[in-house]
Amino acid sequence: MKTKLLFTLLLGGLWGVGAGEQTAVTANATNRFKITGMHCDGCAGGLTAELKETRGVVRAQVTFANRLAVVAYDTNRISAAQLVATIKKAGYTAQPVRP
Repeated sequence: MKTKLLFTLLLGGLWGVGAGEQTAVTANATNRFKITGMHCDGCAGGLTAELKETRGVVRAQVTFANRLAVVAYDTNRISAAQLVATIKKAGYTAQPVRP
């Protein structure tokens, strides 16, 4: 029992998952955001990576050509307003695109 607990704690520490925290995140919302301030495909790639590392984000794809971010996320962990704030912190502005 101690070995299993130690392994769980070590594995959780390596992967940034605390004891009792679920590792599977299910998207229950997908939003599109118009992004301004990008200058190249590298900007889009960097922002995609930043969003993917954000807690609650399940999938993210940012494209420079159409200046659009499509983000699937768990609304129990993050809100659309928090996604906009994350994008702003990365140096860009985001405006939700209404369907």
